[in-house]
Amino acid sequence: MAFGIYSVNATGVRQTQKGNWQGVRDVIARILLAAVGGYAVMAACTVLLARVLPGQALDRTLWATILSFAIYAGLVVWTFAARSALRAGAVLLAIGAVAGLCAWWAA
Repeated sequence: MAFGIYSVNATGVRQTQKGNWQGVRDVIARILLAAVGGYAVMAACTVLLARVLPGQALDRTLWATILSFAIYAGLVVWTFAARSALRAGAVLLAIGAVAGLCAWWAA
């Protein structure tokens, strides 16, 4: 079922389902959550890592930036693997808030 718009009957014929936009809204919400929310959480985690990793300031910043790519990729994959877009948004908000508060506390 591609975005919840089409279905295939028992004979293999693809049929259009009218009025089923819930799947489309869910995918759009997950895309926005992954792009915007994932970026915000990744930025908070990068700041936190840059403050708590050992070493000189330049090395900490470089390693935090390198690790941020893996964090962002993981967040994007998890956003689409979550049971619902609402749950994905709540978890992203919680992770971002904790990382932001820890980064502020570590300053």
